[in-house]
Amino acid sequence: MNFNLGGLFKKKEKGKVTITSVNIKWHGQMHAMEGLEVKESTFVIKIPFQNKSQQDALPFEALKEKFKAQEKAPIRINSIQISDPFKFVSVEPKLPRDIMSSEKIELMITAQAPDYTYSGPITITLVAEEASMIKVQINKVIVNTPLKSVEIENSGVILNMPKGAVFKNSIQMYKAMSYGERVDKVTLQKPFEFVSCDRKLPFTINEPSSYLVTFYIKAPEVDYAGPMEITIE
Repeated sequence: MNFNLGGLFKKKEKGKVTITSVNIKWHGQMHAMEGLEVKESTFVIKIPFQNKSQQDALPFEALKEKFKAQEKAPIRINSIQISDPFKFVSVEPKLPRDIMSSEKIELMITAQAPDYTYSGPITITLVAEEASMIKVQINKVIVNTPLKSVEIENSGVILNMPKGAVFKNSIQMYKAMSYGERVDKVTLQKPFEFVSCDRKLPFTINEPSSYLVTFYIKAPEVDYAGPMEITIE
């Protein structure tokens, strides 16, 4: 997570304020930034913030592909706290604010400096709230068609996500269907729920060598371990 410092405004008249370091506290960890000389009574600190998805940190494309269904949970930043002797004035965008997986925002925090001489750090705490998490252990994905049921090889996955969150699962349709077959409807056995797919329904398998479909699926509200069954009609 990277942090930048922004501009200053409203002329300061009393005392010299030197911020030796800007410390951003997030999830119990401290990110130290370069300090600054405060020449105004109120000033702005800009914090670019990104809710990075977990696969962003994976080093190899093969690993990214394997774990692509798992995304970082949405984060809610509830409020901002600023250490004494500084006072919090305002923040843009307004809080609380939900930040979705991979979303980038810039927090513009306005603070008030003390009216006396001060030299030392300022600590800004981002107070966050995360959604209740569940663990989903899918040991296999089964595709049911009007003619047969097929277990998709190497389809097991373990996901940690917010309850009721939407995740994705991509399937090579030739593993379960044949060229020219048509798909009109998709359903999932409970506790999962079909949301959408990236081939707009209805679709026909009309690409001769490969036909990949990504299904967007709503996760259950509680922990789950077992198969995930997709029924195609």
